[in-house]
Amino acid sequence: MKKFVCRLLLFLIPFYLVGLFIGFIYYVGWTTGELVDFDQLIEGQRQDHDIFIGMGYNEQTAYYKLENANYYQADVIALGTSRVMQFRIDYFFPDFYNCGGAVSWNYDEYLNFLKNLNYTPEVIIVGLDQWVFNDAWNQHGVSYRTKIPIDMLDRNSMSIGWAMMKDLFNRKWNIHTIENYPMNYGVNGQIKDSGFQWDGSYYYGNAYREPTAQEDYMFANTFDRIAGGYGRFEWGDHVDDKTYEYLEVLLEYCNENGIMVIGFAPPFAPSVYDRMIDSGNYGYLGEISPKCEEIFGQYGYEYFDYTDISVLGVGDAYFVDGFHGGEVAYAYMVEDMLVQESCLRKYVNEELLKELLDNRYSEFLLKEFIHGE
Repeated sequence: MKKFVCRLLLFLIPFYLVGLFIGFIYYVGWTTGELVDFDQLIEGQRQDHDIFIGMGYNEQTAYYKLENANYYQADVIALGTSRVMQFRIDYFFPDFYNCGGAVSWNYDEYLNFLKNLNYTPEVIIVGLDQWVFNDAWNQHGVSYRTKIPIDMLDRNSMSIGWAMMKDLFNRKWNIHTIENYPMNYGVNGQIKDSGFQWDGSYYYGNAYREPTAQEDYMFANTFDRIAGGYGRFEWGDHVDDKTYEYLEVLLEYCNENGIMVIGFAPPFAPSVYDRMIDSGNYGYLGEISPKCEEIFGQYGYEYFDYTDISVLGVGDAYFVDGFHGGEVAYAYMVEDMLVQESCLRKYVNEELLKELLDNRYSEFLLKEFIHGE
């Protein structure tokens, strides 16, 4: 009998170990917030503005931004992809919320987001990513012909746990790094100190602290995309006119609802922009602004082209990667809008903006790191 029991125990040891390992994964999932109800995370950040939400496996960006936009009901919002997430509330008054990352494709998706709002903002700063005008990229976008509710995505605990397990084996995280910044929510928040701040803007903690460890250090990855014509840098000679149709529908909706729109072409790092022009493969870039200026002008709206931001004296050092500027670069853009007599003057604290720029922490940040780094 003893021999049988011993053999049984030996047989069960691998199962115990597997069970313990799975339990460990789920423990990490709960402690980081990846497996916690997302509404709880949103409420936690509202109570403590020092918390970043940086999910690695349970991103709910569109839902998160919509919930907060409806909660704060800011007079001014920024809407676009990750390339608008650097606008900060610091220099806006009376209020501002950054909805960057809530959309990713064409302007019918932007319109869908606005239709899901339960209030009407006064001003929308809209990021117009250049590649959306290139048919070689935007043909894969999802169509939003009618209003589609923005709900939480169904990401069950099993799929999240499995993804975390694979990344653990691939050494993307370990027990020592998972609690680098325990005050934050999400794997990226706790490991990299990266994530959404309470005003919707994004903080790139790891990129600021360890730039040489980033995939796009010295824009190597972006240059590869330009050379190969992929990953939002697909080659294109001319603009896809269909994009303008989507854009006009969006602007018409805003006009009908009394919303002022400020459109802008987000910046590339100057050396990236130069590489694109020198390649001769991006003829469509030069066709975007003339038409956008015409369309925005029809409604009395404003349009600014910061594709080549070097004209503002902003260089490569102000960029997190090849096509994401830091918050200082975006503050310079706001300053330039004011110089050009933008209606934003009513909503921006100019003195504070100048003070933040004059006393910035670095080319990336307007002030000291949030967590005292």
